[in-house]
Amino acid sequence: MTELSWQTRSRALKRMADEIFDLLIIGGGITGAGLALDGSARGLRVALVEKRDFAAGTSSRSTKLIHGGLRYLEHYDFALVREGLRERALLVKLAPHLVEPFPFVVPVYEQSRRNYDRPLKMRAGMILYDLLAGKYNLGRHRRLNRAEALQLAPQLDPRGLKGAFVYYDCLTDDARLVIEVLKSAHECGAVPASYARATGFLRDEAGRIAGAHLRDELTGDEISARARLVINATGVWMEETLSLSSAAGNGAAKSVRPSKGIHLTVPADRLRVNAAWLIPSLTGHRFYFVVPWQGRVNIGTTDTDYQGDKNAPRAEADEVREILGAINSYFPDAQLDSSDVITSWAGLRPLISDPMIQSTTAISRKEELLESDNGLISLAGGKLTTYRLMAERGIDLAARRLRERFGINTSGQRTSDIPVGGAPERHEIEPAAQRLAQSEGFTPETAHHLVTAYGTEAARIAEIAREDVRLRAHLVNGLPHLAAEVVYAARYEMALTLADVLARRTRLLMLAGKAAVECAPMVAELMAGELRWDEREVKRQIAQLTDEYEREYATPHAD
Repeated sequence: MTELSWQTRSRALKRMADEIFDLLIIGGGITGAGLALDGSARGLRVALVEKRDFAAGTSSRSTKLIHGGLRYLEHYDFALVREGLRERALLVKLAPHLVEPFPFVVPVYEQSRRNYDRPLKMRAGMILYDLLAGKYNLGRHRRLNRAEALQLAPQLDPRGLKGAFVYYDCLTDDARLVIEVLKSAHECGAVPASYARATGFLRDEAGRIAGAHLRDELTGDEISARARLVINATGVWMEETLSLSSAAGNGAAKSVRPSKGIHLTVPADRLRVNAAWLIPSLTGHRFYFVVPWQGRVNIGTTDTDYQGDKNAPRAEADEVREILGAINSYFPDAQLDSSDVITSWAGLRPLISDPMIQSTTAISRKEELLESDNGLISLAGGKLTTYRLMAERGIDLAARRLRERFGINTSGQRTSDIPVGGAPERHEIEPAAQRLAQSEGFTPETAHHLVTAYGTEAARIAEIAREDVRLRAHLVNGLPHLAAEVVYAARYEMALTLADVLARRTRLLMLAGKAAVECAPMVAELMAGELRWDEREVKRQIAQLTDEYEREYATPHAD
């Protein structure tokens, strides 16, 4: 893996000021990262800019699922489900360290209001899910009896429990998936820069978009980046980006409709589940996910309209109270309260909607490609699972326009053949972790974490850990993350702030909450050595991290 550091970023911004690129992608979430990889793999000269850190928005705040979308079947969106199931299987192959097949369970009770749907209809839906997956299926669904269901969730309410259905989808680390895709794009020649905000657009003589004005958010410097085509991949900020080009409302029979998802992270010993659970709401037609993830359990719900500040969505006290109440009604022995919540967090999904549709649950997760009269291409909607296919379609359109207007032809690989990041073979994951533990003296938990988070790059982190015994220290007691990961993030993942490392590269702000904030001085000292921070900058970074935690992850009082 080549260097991807603050020096890389400086060189990238200089290149953007000096060269003409085929594509300039605005937005560094999973959609932008996928576009950058697809375009650069086809031999195009690609630059990408993101106003904050990569994956700082929606792409680090999902439910952490790679799935076909079982519940979309009730809207008869069979093509979308089939598409998601194919992409799910492909990601299991391309990123086996980051995409893990996992059992999902839906309880069946005697009382109909405690069921997601009637058992026969539920069974029919799962049969259809298996059929749509076809040769890409991860495992056929099956019916569990009462005892088997309680074995997977011993705190589940046994009263009226008849059993459960189990089917298979996948878990992932969304932010790490983004950074690994971006690293792969960089290996293919893409030129990425975080903290570079698009403030306006350049035009050619015919009035077409020919690049963008950029502001370096770290220095305040302004540059003009020239490109033959610009793609707007800013998700929930799509319309704000369109407005910079005077293209707002262009073809806008549909618009971005932000949908808020709220999640709570709790200790695994407080909510004991050995599979992911879909829990039907007792008060409406919605459900909650209960998902074991990285030694914790995430509880979440999705699809509520959002009208607030897109830059700082958060879980409110009444939302936390609602989720805890719903989970306690199904897991009465847990009796969770707000003191059990390590962190609460929210993300916004950029749904593309007809204004006539009232409920976000009825909005398709199909992406939309919009092309403005001035040549700006916008891609939004979709979901994490289908990012690769979305990007392929976006680059297909861009490639046609580049050929028509500039005579530029594309060649090279398709992303269906490109492993994501340092992807090992799936059967090699556990042996690689065992070898790492034996050769480096890491605990089995740390070795497993390094291999599943970084793939073959775990060996490079081990090399860094040999530089100084202090780099072998754990960042947070009880969690497997090493100090060496901080150095790796700064050198090879363009981590430029404490929040970049703790919120998105290691996920510790989400997994550990206050304990992650408490390790900030240690992390800041390591980053200061890599990024040449002085004492004043160290203090500023710690204050900024603390503010981000309080604003976006701290749990509001919900009792």
